[in-house]
Amino acid sequence: MYRKVKMHIKKLILVFLALIVLFSVVLAIKSDISDAGYIELKGLKFQTNVTLALEAAKVQSMPIFIYARSESCGWCKKFEDETFTNQSAARILNAKFKLVSIDVYKQKNETRNFRVQGTPTEIFLDSNGTEIKRIPGYTDTETFLNSINDIPK
Repeated sequence: MYRKVKMHIKKLILVFLALIVLFSVVLAIKSDISDAGYIELKGLKFQTNVTLALEAAKVQSMPIFIYARSESCGWCKKFEDETFTNQSAARILNAKFKLVSIDVYKQKNETRNFRVQGTPTEIFLDSNGTEIKRIPGYTDTETFLNSINDIPK
């Protein structure tokens, strides 16, 4: 009798552990899904799905700021640290543009479609998806601010 109870307890413990693991996986998947399609860089939230961003920009009649980058790009990190943390730049980007980020290694089709040759690259499109301006390579915050102030809404 004691042996049967002991086996039953072991089975219950295994089932309980399996349920904990399953619940953890479900929570992890749920959090990935809710954040899918977005990346946050220095407090700015960028959409990563170009097609959805283009559709939204057209509906909202907003120009688009496409930021082509990679995780391993030192100049990208410098640009993000200096420019995306600048209050004026962040305020203008959030208010005036639909923000999109392309990871050149993970989004190879988008990288080809936008003819990105190196990182960082900043591309400005009108609400119809037509390119207005392109800034290849690193640019300092003041130059970047002058560029975004010249983009028509």
